[in-house]
Amino acid sequence: MTTDAPAGRRWGRFEAPAVPDDEPRLRVDPAWSPARLTRAIIASAWRYVLAGACLRTLYNVTSVLLPVTVGKLIDDVVAPATRGASAQEIAWPLAGWTGALIGLYALMNLGFRFGGRLGWYGVQRAQFELSQHTLRRVLDERDLGAAAHPPGRLLSLTTSDTFQACQSIYVTVYPPGELIGLLAAAGVLFWVHPALGIGVVLVLPVVLGLMHLAAYPLRRRSKDERAGLADAAAEAADLVAGFRVVQGLHAQRTATDRYRKVSRDALRASLAARSVEAAFDGASAAIGNLFAAGVTVAAALLAFGGQITVGQVVMVSSIAITLIAPLDALISVQGSIWAMSQASAERVLDLLASPRRTTVPETAAPGRAEAPALEFRHLALPDGMTLDGRVDPGEFVVLDLPHAARRGLGDLLTLRATPAAGEITFAGLPPAEHSSVRWRERALIAPHTPALLPGTVLDNVRATGDEPVPADAARAALEVAALAATELPDGYDTAVGYGGWQLSGGQRQRVALARAVAADPELLVLDEPTTSVDAVTEHAIATAVRARRAGRTTLVLTSAPAFRAVADRVVTVGRETRIDV
Repeated sequence: MTTDAPAGRRWGRFEAPAVPDDEPRLRVDPAWSPARLTRAIIASAWRYVLAGACLRTLYNVTSVLLPVTVGKLIDDVVAPATRGASAQEIAWPLAGWTGALIGLYALMNLGFRFGGRLGWYGVQRAQFELSQHTLRRVLDERDLGAAAHPPGRLLSLTTSDTFQACQSIYVTVYPPGELIGLLAAAGVLFWVHPALGIGVVLVLPVVLGLMHLAAYPLRRRSKDERAGLADAAAEAADLVAGFRVVQGLHAQRTATDRYRKVSRDALRASLAARSVEAAFDGASAAIGNLFAAGVTVAAALLAFGGQITVGQVVMVSSIAITLIAPLDALISVQGSIWAMSQASAERVLDLLASPRRTTVPETAAPGRAEAPALEFRHLALPDGMTLDGRVDPGEFVVLDLPHAARRGLGDLLTLRATPAAGEITFAGLPPAEHSSVRWRERALIAPHTPALLPGTVLDNVRATGDEPVPADAARAALEVAALAATELPDGYDTAVGYGGWQLSGGQRQRVALARAVAADPELLVLDEPTTSVDAVTEHAIATAVRARRAGRTTLVLTSAPAFRAVADRVVTVGRETRIDV
């Protein structure tokens, strides 16, 4: 089947579009308060909020009128029939109230099905736009260091917190209908008998307070049990993730016993959490039903005294049950949603308001050389070290640093951190002042722990940028990394598996090194690139990398003798804390 609908406009009714409108409806100022951001979120989806609130109001009102219709059906049809009324006498009331019952069911279903769906659409639409604001901030060039915003926090802010902040829309979709429904219920009860209306309005908040007071210990215990379950599951996942290491240490039996223990702990925590949740639900339901039973008994006593009819007893008992859910939602559920949305909105605003570094054009600053030299000026590193010096264009330098200092330097070069003191410059500018695209083109800092993508060995080496390098260049880089095709089951077409699990540690490291060599950047920084290979292979790699990088600036952070033997300069660390390159 074909359609003439424009691209990006094929979606179901009341479903979020595949491609939202280009013109944003949500504009955010980082200086806003959480409440101001919430108002902007609600205003951006006001069409869905208004339509959803009207439909939810329809649902709540029809939920109250439904028992009224049943009660009238009993009084006008069932009761006369039991007293001997003819079919002709009850025909019109039967048809009228039955039709009203069917109509109310239809309206209630309409309000229930589409009221919440429109609210959900509004949440999705607002979440999309708010997430665009946070993503632009997260992906802003050179602004967010890992020290201030770890990756896990950034992921949580752009996903969970944006969703929670936009859930404030529910606070404007559901409460109006619930409040109007409660007023309608109170009016009906007062119409049936003033004492019932006044009594229920006064007693119901007390009952809800008792419900939450009784359930508080259960809620707290449920939270603790869920935290225990999460800890047990995380420990089990760590064991599975480290299985290759466990296998290499021949510690399968110990790992199996430990995994069995944490699995049983997880099972016990899961069962306990379910039991506590069931107890909480049971306590809430019991208290609510006891309240409804008390109202029903009061209505029955009034009926025995001839003050209300049997149909009104049914009416009152049904309405008493329907009062529990909306009042509980107004007092507890909506309050918790509002609190969570405000907390998330505050975290999102903190991210958006985080200080931005001042960027400069991609030219050298006045008085600085434009040659692509790597310079360190009083650069503070962990372990109290200070790095000073210069790696000239085309030099091959080995820098021997302790592990903590080496990792700290890698974080600074990859912009995951900013210098606590001193500076790094390349071609006359700090790395943070190069455009991110240009910096990635000019410099490559290859991490010590390689990251491989699903695919073949050759695919991984070719994946050096937006466009893959030619296959011949990738094969040549693999030869530089001393990884021969004969060493692999299917040659360079061998699948590496997820995370490279089908390769050995040395093979993974050499694939990652070949990828860095194939990229051929102006500046290449290698962090212990050969720790997982033997001495003979390491010597071959060092010699080949030195030859391949002739005329290009290369800095190798290592203590390996093979690289020291081929370097133009070797900088070692003694007892002094100042290092001159």
